[in-house]
Amino acid sequence: MISLYYITQLNVMILFIITILHVLHFRGPFTLPLLPFFRYFTRYERFLMRFLFKILKTETLYKNRLIRFIPEYISFIAANGARPTIYTIQELEHVINIIYRNNSTSEFGIILRPCPCRDAQAKYSKTLPNITDIILTSNKKSLKKGSNNLLISKEQLLVKLRQFDEVGLIHVILGCCGIEGYGINICNCHKSVCFILLAYLGRDFKRGLVPGPSIAICNPELCKGVINCGNCLTRCVFHARVERNGRSSVLSERCMGCGLCNTTCESGATRMIPRKLSKGIYFPLNWL
Repeated sequence: MISLYYITQLNVMILFIITILHVLHFRGPFTLPLLPFFRYFTRYERFLMRFLFKILKTETLYKNRLIRFIPEYISFIAANGARPTIYTIQELEHVINIIYRNNSTSEFGIILRPCPCRDAQAKYSKTLPNITDIILTSNKKSLKKGSNNLLISKEQLLVKLRQFDEVGLIHVILGCCGIEGYGINICNCHKSVCFILLAYLGRDFKRGLVPGPSIAICNPELCKGVINCGNCLTRCVFHARVERNGRSSVLSERCMGCGLCNTTCESGATRMIPRKLSKGIYFPLNWL
């Protein structure tokens, strides 16, 4: 029991430090202390992600109620720091068009890079895109241009987001804002490899993912029926779409607002409406 206690304490310390680093590594114009350390964290993030995935896959931590609070607490800290939130493709396009209406990409850069979760697990797909992680930043010096960091234009970004949406990737926004510099991540996630989705769907960490500002509703009179269509049931990873009397219906308590069911609804039966009491907090006001 003593060894298990000390191992537990060590895991808590390591996970807490990694969480704090992940929240801070895009903050400010490099005026934080120990800045080289933060830069190295960004560069070697995939190695630390490997450790997090090992913790996520360790069954002992989740079966034992006495120590399950450890990963749950870390999830709570991460959710309140980076606050990963789901956005629809339409909401992202709206915000991006506002940000880059008066500001050129030379000042607010757009960086496309490989998915850190895929890199950490070395799980690369032959059917899905692997380079899906997008960073909007006012501090481009934080990441150097190279084979793993591609600077793209606003138009290229919008095309990429549409492609990601078509293949069923969920748009998760992580916002880390400083006084002068910003870094907004658009993680286009797949449930098979994404750390956030695996924690939410596999480990039931409800605090690790924030519902988006919209929620889906479905008009059963317009629905073509699950036999003739059924796209919404196939694309919903949160099990928020169910069949009722041969037509699709929405479980509002499960809907996270990703909008994947809306973009492929052939009859227009599904619509996205504003979620009550939802607040968008990820995009800096001076960008908008």
